[in-house]
Amino acid sequence: MLTPDQATKLSENEDVVSVFESRMSRLHTTNSWKFLGIDSIPKYNKLPKDIQSDVIIGVIDSGVWPESQSYNDYGLGPVPARFKGECVSGQNFTRYNCNRKLIGARYYSKGFEAVNGPLESFNQTFFRSARDSEGHGTHTSSIIVGSKVSNVSLYGLGSGTARGGVPSARLSVYKPCWFEECTDADILAAFSDAIHDGVDIISLSLGQGPPQQIYFEEAISIGSFHAFQKGIVVSASAGNSFFAETATNVAPWILTVGASTVDREFPSYLLLGNLKQLKAFGVNTKPDQGKQYSLIYGADAAASRIPSRNARIVVCILEELGDDRNEKLTAVEEGGGVGMILVDPLAKYILRESVIQSVLIGEAEAEELYKYITTEKNPTARISLTVTSVGIKPAPAIAVFSSKGPNVITPDIIKPDITAPGVNILAAWSPVSTANSINYNIVSGTSMSCPHVSAVVALLKSVHPYWTPAAIKSAIMTTG
Repeated sequence: MLTPDQATKLSENEDVVSVFESRMSRLHTTNSWKFLGIDSIPKYNKLPKDIQSDVIIGVIDSGVWPESQSYNDYGLGPVPARFKGECVSGQNFTRYNCNRKLIGARYYSKGFEAVNGPLESFNQTFFRSARDSEGHGTHTSSIIVGSKVSNVSLYGLGSGTARGGVPSARLSVYKPCWFEECTDADILAAFSDAIHDGVDIISLSLGQGPPQQIYFEEAISIGSFHAFQKGIVVSASAGNSFFAETATNVAPWILTVGASTVDREFPSYLLLGNLKQLKAFGVNTKPDQGKQYSLIYGADAAASRIPSRNARIVVCILEELGDDRNEKLTAVEEGGGVGMILVDPLAKYILRESVIQSVLIGEAEAEELYKYITTEKNPTARISLTVTSVGIKPAPAIAVFSSKGPNVITPDIIKPDITAPGVNILAAWSPVSTANSINYNIVSGTSMSCPHVSAVVALLKSVHPYWTPAAIKSAIMTTG
């Protein structure tokens, strides 16, 4: 690492464009492609298989779980000769983990460890290789290139055939992210390799928290600019910061992606003791035997320190946007609660898996619940099994968490550029990243919407291989 004096001296060199501190960035399906109508594009469907499979997507993220069926290479021909990348061996990862689908894999940790110390010091599961221990990179990359896999679901939810937008495309992964964080130094190294390797598209579902840094003091802006100059389209997530002026990755040459809903949701109805039914959302897949439990507000439960033998469903309220939802759930579980109802007026439809039964409800449902609890002597409720509902309208709608403009660096350039499905998306997962080993997971965020757009870029690149990044970006943004 450079000292401040060394950095100043280096910046005075006429061959150096900029010198800036290596900051930290964070990592921001069965139905979404059908919802988007991707299968009904005649020009793409009529292309020969070898042309469809000639597009190479580089994904900069947390790595890949290569054994996932979403990366099987059945029916694919030889790796495109123009690809210059490699499969770098490491912990639990060898060149034999690559195939004709997953054609490249690299990892970077020098920048991260220079700032945070050895990876081993975190006492968390990780692989010093391109293998994904977090699930994020596996999820995003399989949204783009995942092969068709039948009978996929999360505990029966969203059941169907999982696939990426371009199942015939090739994938090269670049892993600069560890424990959900990625340093500028490692991100730039990943960009450099991806450009050298000959990828056609770079997809990044990560970014710094707001406010956005000026373009030439921010790694993703710089790396994507070099990629743009080489004819590579860069698609990046806008972030999940809810408010206006929080969109990141807003450089003009980046295709910046916000998140929107699809026409599918996962309700888990709340049946009150007075037989009224409130619409809620959650991942509740274990039979509940139809038993009703007493209801109590979280503040009252904390004050009375209810013992675990008095099993109750605890009602919690999201008081601030930054409140930790998982922390509330853990407190209820450790306190002996059998379930939690979380009043979340903003993101009530976003699924969260938990050990105990739990649901999210909005303001209207919370008012009904409050009336019931305050007027009933012994209020009770039952959380029903989650079901899959398709055909929900209106859809798409902007996801409430999706970071919004205007562009704080260049206000005249509107950002984000476009939105794509980013709510409750089912895709491949790393089985070591959760307590219950699962191979497919439902996740929300602009991290999920970005790869949907990356796949659309790949479709266009297949049909129009000589289009420039600007032409492709324009076509996507101006097509209704």
